[in-house]
Amino acid sequence: MNTPRLAHRPVPPHRPYRSKEFPVPDTQTQPLDPVALHRDSVVFNALDCTPLAWADETYLGKLAASGVTAINHAVSVSQGYDAAAAALVGWQHRLAETDGRVFQAYGLDDVTRAKETGTVAWFAGFEDSKPVGEDLWRLAALHQLGLRFMGLTYQNRNYAADGSGESANGGLSRFGRSLVAECNRLGIALDLSHTGERSTLETIETSTKPVLVTHAGLTHFVDSPRNKSDLVVRELAARGGVFGLAAKSGFLTPDGLTRRPGAEVFADNIDYLVELAGIDHVIVGTDVGDERKYSREGMARVRRLYPEIPIVGADLDLERIHPEGLGTPADLPLITELLAGRGYSGEDIGKVLGGNLQRVLAEIWDSASGE
Repeated sequence: MNTPRLAHRPVPPHRPYRSKEFPVPDTQTQPLDPVALHRDSVVFNALDCTPLAWADETYLGKLAASGVTAINHAVSVSQGYDAAAAALVGWQHRLAETDGRVFQAYGLDDVTRAKETGTVAWFAGFEDSKPVGEDLWRLAALHQLGLRFMGLTYQNRNYAADGSGESANGGLSRFGRSLVAECNRLGIALDLSHTGERSTLETIETSTKPVLVTHAGLTHFVDSPRNKSDLVVRELAARGGVFGLAAKSGFLTPDGLTRRPGAEVFADNIDYLVELAGIDHVIVGTDVGDERKYSREGMARVRRLYPEIPIVGADLDLERIHPEGLGTPADLPLITELLAGRGYSGEDIGKVLGGNLQRVLAEIWDSASGE
């Protein structure tokens, strides 16, 4: 099926999101120190996929070691309304037990508060609009519970659109267009990481707000339907959106399922993404959850249900899922080190770590009309 040709419209200039409280260190007059830069920056991971079962003190220690300021947490992957709402409430109960070290966040003021207090602002996200079904009132109810990020699809077709696992590559449904408009109105950031090519392009065109790809790879490196084409990346950026690379070996390099790559492969993908989209449209979205969640049985199930996702090889070798040094939620500082080693400035690294995502979320959230 042919992909749609999008009609270009004027795009306002994008300015880096600047926090007066936490300015990017001046690296023009002093050598760049990756450790200090990471410590002083707002670090916003656009996708953490740790299940509630592993949200224990060990996991909280990894969050602390990561230096992360805020996260979009994948509360639900592809569940119905009742199960997804229950999962969100379950996380709320767990956060209440952390004595404020990790707290549920609702807007960018909470990110500032987290940076000031050395805590973590936790945002609720779904990876699929399946919980909404075909009833838009559910979206408003979930927003009231704190839902702030939502994937349009998770690999399969739902009422809104086709996922990237659907060979039909259909576009947005009539309901899907209403869903996009309601997300725009409420202030829910739309994530197209698991959405098919045509549905992705049509959502980018239909949405009045920028949209996100929080965790995916690039077909330039791995030609998988789970990854995004250069066309998608360019159109996403042209309309103000941002793109986060998943730290998954099979997404990043053609032999990632048979040979574990070094962390430099992640930086190679970043370099190409910056060249393609511009530094203002690159974010951190690792899709790395607590490594204890992975099992051979679980990965066999993923291969069976979603064979198009290049996450693990036929031998189910769990060690190769992530590049070296990027396998746990504690490993975010390595991204700062990699970018510094590639010669990126402190200002540009600050954009990637959190500034770009904050700028886009300000446009999505702060101008929403709400309920």
